[in-house]
Amino acid sequence: MAQALGIAVADPRWQASRLPAPAQALRCDAGIQVMGCEAARSTGFAFDNELGSRQVPVAGFEVDSQVLRWRDYLPFVEDGGYTTPHWWPDAAAATWRAAQRSGAPRYLKRQDGVWQHWRHGQWQVLDLDEPARHLTVFEAQAWCRWAGRRLPSEAEWLRAVTAHPASFRWGDVWEWTASAFEPFEGFVAHPYRDYSAPWFDSRPVLKGASFATQPRLRDLRYRNYFTSDRNDIFAGFRSCRL
Repeated sequence: MAQALGIAVADPRWQASRLPAPAQALRCDAGIQVMGCEAARSTGFAFDNELGSRQVPVAGFEVDSQVLRWRDYLPFVEDGGYTTPHWWPDAAAATWRAAQRSGAPRYLKRQDGVWQHWRHGQWQVLDLDEPARHLTVFEAQAWCRWAGRRLPSEAEWLRAVTAHPASFRWGDVWEWTASAFEPFEGFVAHPYRDYSAPWFDSRPVLKGASFATQPRLRDLRYRNYFTSDRNDIFAGFRSCRL
């Protein structure tokens, strides 16, 4: 909300981190990814959509060790990505793209060959090593088509962080996945019945957390879910090899 309203946030706890050059991609073997968690646990509270269970067969895959930085994403924009219908074949994505006037991600503009970021209520030179964010899932999918990549599924995301806990960097931004937000087997709505059940409508799952997420709420099991066109949140993505 502070970003949308142009309110400066000086507290260093709520600033994006600069990311290093990407490390070698992570290889994950084929297997069964168990999703969901038990209702009776000693590890604390769980939201209703995290409970229940699902066993998902996962083929072997290769995934980025971290989310994309601006320097990884912006070559797509500079290559005319936002004006090339080929990268936006889905009808909803094409409609969204056609409604955009800037031809660039939200809060960004290019002036005199330099990318700038509207942040803290003013235009600043963009730090290309910060995580790419305020991206819709449409933009993430378009970049993947352009780059010959794809988004990971929710099961793949969990399998990767489980297999490579020390190498799979997460928590810089919320991460779009290729999975729809659906209940696990045995789902029962909590007393706050409008938290999850009304939103099992094919909107994508986002995993992880962002630099603006309270530490106590950072949990690998957490399942965020926003409509595909949302770009007001600190959301970006990582990709998988085809």
